[in-house]
Amino acid sequence: MPEAQDHNRSTGSAGTFERLLIEASHILNSDLEIQTLLGNILGILTRYLKAEASTIYLSNNASRPELFVFAEDLDKQMRAVEPEPDSDAARRLFGAGHPLVVNDLRGDDSIRTYLSLRIGIDARNLVAVPIKNKESLLGVIGVANKRGGGDFDENDLEIMMALSEQIALALANADLIASLRRKNIESQSLYEIAKLLSGKLELSEILELIAEQVTILAGATLTTIYLVDPNDGSIKEVVSIGVPEEIKNRLTLKIGEGITGWVAKTGKSLMINDVSKNSHYIPILPDTRSELAVPIISRDRVIGVFNVESNRLNAYTAEDLALLEMFASQAAVSLERALLYQQMMEQKSLTDELKIARRIQQTFLPKGQPQVQGYDMAGLNIPSEAVGGDYYDFIKIVDNQLGIAIGDVSGKGMGAALIMATFRASLKAEIRNNFAIRTILSKVNELLYESIERQNYVTAVYGVLDIANHIFTYSNAGHPPPLLVRSDGTVMELTEGGYAIGMFANSSYKESSVHMGAGDSLLLYTDGVTEAQNSAGEEFGMRRLKEIIIANRTPGAATVIDTIVKEIGNFKDPAHQLDDLTMILIKSL
Repeated sequence: MPEAQDHNRSTGSAGTFERLLIEASHILNSDLEIQTLLGNILGILTRYLKAEASTIYLSNNASRPELFVFAEDLDKQMRAVEPEPDSDAARRLFGAGHPLVVNDLRGDDSIRTYLSLRIGIDARNLVAVPIKNKESLLGVIGVANKRGGGDFDENDLEIMMALSEQIALALANADLIASLRRKNIESQSLYEIAKLLSGKLELSEILELIAEQVTILAGATLTTIYLVDPNDGSIKEVVSIGVPEEIKNRLTLKIGEGITGWVAKTGKSLMINDVSKNSHYIPILPDTRSELAVPIISRDRVIGVFNVESNRLNAYTAEDLALLEMFASQAAVSLERALLYQQMMEQKSLTDELKIARRIQQTFLPKGQPQVQGYDMAGLNIPSEAVGGDYYDFIKIVDNQLGIAIGDVSGKGMGAALIMATFRASLKAEIRNNFAIRTILSKVNELLYESIERQNYVTAVYGVLDIANHIFTYSNAGHPPPLLVRSDGTVMELTEGGYAIGMFANSSYKESSVHMGAGDSLLLYTDGVTEAQNSAGEEFGMRRLKEIIIANRTPGAATVIDTIVKEIGNFKDPAHQLDDLTMILIKSL
């Protein structure tokens, strides 16, 4: 610690007093780095006041008051000690805001004990003078134990008062320089962080980098970064530092819950210097004393929250808050970019999945229309953009017998395509092993019930056309009823069967047979045909479908199907996405 120069003076001499102040001013302003300045202040006080010890208490940083001490007879080093500002002695010494001179401390045990614990000396007498900048109390300077056993007098008090003005000015200048230096460092740090973030697109990488930098900037013992889920409004811990693994599952909150939830709800930062006094605080670590939470705002919407915690009371300052708010603004840009990139990649993944699902679905479908003597047959599948689980097939069994299958899986996308693949494979396997339609469907139901989730199922119709005898035997597993249109225009709905496949265990199925005479038509279809909607929300429905088939009993099977597709296109609302359109039409010639 730089030491103030010794001097010989007569305290009654105005010239000596002025020289002392000029000398003190030179020493105080020779180095405004705060630690050096504090050391010089303490050195001046002990030398000029001929004291054994000196102190400076800084209260201008209200969230972090500090006490620095120096004792000639101890280690001759400046030390920072805990001021215990709430104690009675500390309030008397540092809180009065006016000079205090006590030349006999024998009757004041509280101050003697305080100075013994804080400085390490047995105090006999003292002088304490406030440091003021205009009307603001910056702190208190003090000296204890006049060397030689004498008392402090009015001249000592006058010197202390004059020094306090110079010390106040030097501290203000030091604060200004420190503030400018800190802002420069912070600006440089934010610039360097911005460069690091600009090269990242993956959300997980950006979050980890942000968490690391927040921890460094805030000097935190615990850091969490939460993102707001736009779907359910919950706040999920996405990345954290300093959180034990066993309690990470406790970090999911709701909007308005806890300090973090409150910040997410209000969009306002919170600085809590004593969490025990805050009603919103939810304990995570038992030794947390202070917490700082800052919203991450993008386009006027809270997308996340920085949350840092410390095991010290009064750990955070207004400068810490301002710095994190600047960083949050910077991080918001990178997070928004990463979230958009993640959505884009998820969309691409979904698009790729749909392409695969469509390819799977297309492999199930017949490569052409069957050529069967005495019949005109056609099938069609038009997949929706979302890719459903529609399926149709013509399956040769034995001579003069043709299997007819149509099915629809609940759900969309890859999952539906895979379930339909399982259904198709099981159906074909059971067709080879069994001739009874009801047995085939029961076996397929048993297999699907054991292998798919309860919310999934398949509606289907499977039947066998006896080509020689013109008999169609079928079973309907919860599917829209096929329409048998007689040559005279009457329509029969084929409903005999049972529940959808995979919905219940041990489902049983009934089968029924119908005769197909010359001029009769049989239409099998999925619900995408009848559930197409117009702009009023009205469905295409069974009535319109029957009318088209009745009115088109003469044209060929493929032509009738094309007509149905065209009528649905004219009917539906262009803004409404169609489900898969799948149909089989069998006309008896």
